[in-house]
Amino acid sequence: MYSLVLKISLSFLTLSSVAVANEAPAAEHGEAPKEGAKAEAPPKEIKSSEDSYAVVQARVQALEAKVRSAETEIQKLITEKQQTKDSARVAEIINQMKTLHKDLNTNVKEYDQQRALLKYRYPEKGQTEKREYERIEVKSIEEMETQLSLGNSVKKTLQKVRIQYEKPNKNEMGHTVAEEKKKSPESAPSIVDPVILKK
Repeated sequence: MYSLVLKISLSFLTLSSVAVANEAPAAEHGEAPKEGAKAEAPPKEIKSSEDSYAVVQARVQALEAKVRSAETEIQKLITEKQQTKDSARVAEIINQMKTLHKDLNTNVKEYDQQRALLKYRYPEKGQTEKREYERIEVKSIEEMETQLSLGNSVKKTLQKVRIQYEKPNKNEMGHTVAEEKKKSPESAPSIVDPVILKK
């Protein structure tokens, strides 16, 4: 027991003497610090694990929002490019799309890093809070254009179908015009009506 206490105190004294030896000599009052001496940095605040978890989680959410907004901005530029006929404006839109796509790629890479950090550094938080951050895949500009153009063609076709086969108009009583024609005796004879045969 005594030898254990002696070993601990000896190691403590050794570490403290090494720490004192590594310190730069203090400058005299009024003198500038020597060139070899480093300026004292303010002590770093030790943050709790809750604080750093909150910071990483906020970064992940902010990056996800940036990615989503960049995707919507690119989609807006794609629709504008499809509607624009001026070649100079189209070239300008393409350049904007390229820069936004580069930013999107960097944001997605950073998002994946922060998401992995959050997942593996704080696994117990994920179990208690049921958080799920999905992986975001970056599509190329061409893929986004084809997806958007397919969506637009489906919307246009759906509008044409709705115009062509719209719901029948209703009259004042709430019956459709087609129902009234069915009820009129002139259009179709009923079973109780006599059948007149002509020779």
